[in-house]
Amino acid sequence: MAALEGRVALVTGAGTGIGRATAIRLAADGAAVGCVGLGEDGLVEVAEAIRAAGGRAIPVVADVTDGAAVAAGVQAVQLELGQVGILVNNAGIPGAGRFTDLDYAGWRRVLDVHVDGAFHATQAVLPGMIEAGWGRVITIASEAVWLGNTSVQYATAKAALLGFTRSLARQVAGSGVLVNAVAPGPVETRMLFDNTEAEIAAERATVLIGRFLQPAEIAASIAFLAGPGGDGYVGQVLSPNGGTVFPG
Repeated sequence: MAALEGRVALVTGAGTGIGRATAIRLAADGAAVGCVGLGEDGLVEVAEAIRAAGGRAIPVVADVTDGAAVAAGVQAVQLELGQVGILVNNAGIPGAGRFTDLDYAGWRRVLDVHVDGAFHATQAVLPGMIEAGWGRVITIASEAVWLGNTSVQYATAKAALLGFTRSLARQVAGSGVLVNAVAPGPVETRMLFDNTEAEIAAERATVLIGRFLQPAEIAASIAFLAGPGGDGYVGQVLSPNGGTVFPG
């Protein structure tokens, strides 16, 4: 029996990168998957790939900053696939520029997507998890919370998600819902390659294993926390980073 057979997962930002790899990995482990994001084409493609491999998945177009849209998306997933028991808060956007050049709208947009997005998705599924007596909430942070090697707004948003993870974990662990985070290092995604060649080379030089991580490697950590191996993890942060930082 597959590790997640009978479970239903909701993955935000599922159309590309880590989210896409996570949706595919959770489906391979037996979960039915609601693939949430903004770009319909990418969501349809990943859902079709999952179904072609024998899994169950549906695409859900929703802006995670819109609480009503997220709630409607969760309802659609639960009507089609069943009660959501696994939530992966992955939706995110990069933040660019120096703080002195940043306007409030740019600051707010990054926090809205990362932090408010996690709030809306978690609030939509958590009551059902508590009622069922089982759930897994996994939020994607970043090595930037320790290194500060990115924009201030991005590092701030990801640090906020660690506080969210730890505090929520304390509140709900007794209900059978385990809340944890994954904080990746440099991952070979479209976001990484938005940088210049010099910036990419400098980033690669910080990774002790000598290469960027692949989205599937991050998905493996997420799947671990979602599956039986993660049953003892509460409020923890796994950091698959290739040796860029040793959190402690």
